[in-house]
Amino acid sequence: MTPSSLLLACHHCGAAYQRPVLEPGQWAQCERCDHVLETYSVFTPRAWLAVILATLVSFALANIYPIATLLISGQSQAASFFDAIVITWQAGYPEVAVVAFSAGFLLPVVQLLLLLWVFLALSLGRLPLFFEEIIGLVDLLKPWCMVPVFLMGVLVSVVKLVGMASLVPGVGLFATAVAAVFVTSLTRLSAQKIRCLAHDIGLPAPIKLLPKAPTPALFERTWALILAAALLYVPANLLPIMQINSIAGNSAHTILGGVIELVSLGSYSIAAVVFIASVVVPLFKLICLAVLVYLAQRRAQGALRTRTHLYEVVEFIGQWSMLDVFVVILLSALGRFGALLTIDPGGGAAAFAGVVILTMLAALGFDPRLAWRRAGHRRHVTPESAKIAPLS
Repeated sequence: MTPSSLLLACHHCGAAYQRPVLEPGQWAQCERCDHVLETYSVFTPRAWLAVILATLVSFALANIYPIATLLISGQSQAASFFDAIVITWQAGYPEVAVVAFSAGFLLPVVQLLLLLWVFLALSLGRLPLFFEEIIGLVDLLKPWCMVPVFLMGVLVSVVKLVGMASLVPGVGLFATAVAAVFVTSLTRLSAQKIRCLAHDIGLPAPIKLLPKAPTPALFERTWALILAAALLYVPANLLPIMQINSIAGNSAHTILGGVIELVSLGSYSIAAVVFIASVVVPLFKLICLAVLVYLAQRRAQGALRTRTHLYEVVEFIGQWSMLDVFVVILLSALGRFGALLTIDPGGGAAAFAGVVILTMLAALGFDPRLAWRRAGHRRHVTPESAKIAPLS
């Protein structure tokens, strides 16, 4: 089957195109909203299989070995990711433990095993069983796999603790860094990309029907999620996100309090990252989503491309708000020295995890094609080919 016999559907504006033949260094772009539909694939299925296997190995090492060891007054405390989950659960915040475990381990493992199943078969020159169902599930899981966010959480935790005690990095830290790089590279594998790879090696993958037109019923659901997230945003910032008990005294830290502490330690860049990810990004998502939904409901016709690009930004940055949740569970796992030092999660951590999940559900549940459809652009257009541009 030739590339031109396939359709590339733009999931941001609803346009559909005959798939063009790309040369090295080229990419296909939607004529209507400028969304990138496909890039030239340098990797073969066997190359992707090698990346997946390397990711599984590095991810296993990241979770088997301790991330770091904290040394205080001759005592040591090593902590792995699973230690952080167990301690968070025992501290009385099972909902935070479940969210962190799912985003940092369970869902990434499921995604990697699904990709392994698909690319092992493609490397052998055949289609795997349940091909369409599996690649569709890979797309659904992708936003919820947060290994790179967890790595940033580890780095922030190290900066916070380095002024309190001696910290020795563990094998798990370096393995997490490697796994994060591989996981980031695997985000290029969308269902549409995998389907194109199958066709390129001559496999009769079923041609995906064009997606159904979005329903206006999405407006009510999205508004409900936005409102719930906005309500949780208040206690997430007012309640302590963690409690620190030490021989020097007890203290409770909110999200902004943690940022101020990082500034006082001289870690301005890390403080900026935490402030942006934990304060600016959730508020930015709430405001942007509310504006996008409101304009779509009002059938606004202006700045459709800009609004689509804004939605892409909201969708991309969604998972990075989980940064503070990972920081809290790691600090809780490392800071277990009895009367000398004990760090526990606070009520703000549970509220903040709820904000992250609700805003991500709102962003992923809202279909940006609604804005184009209600502005008068009908369900699908099918030009002869998408726009081809050099890859820069």
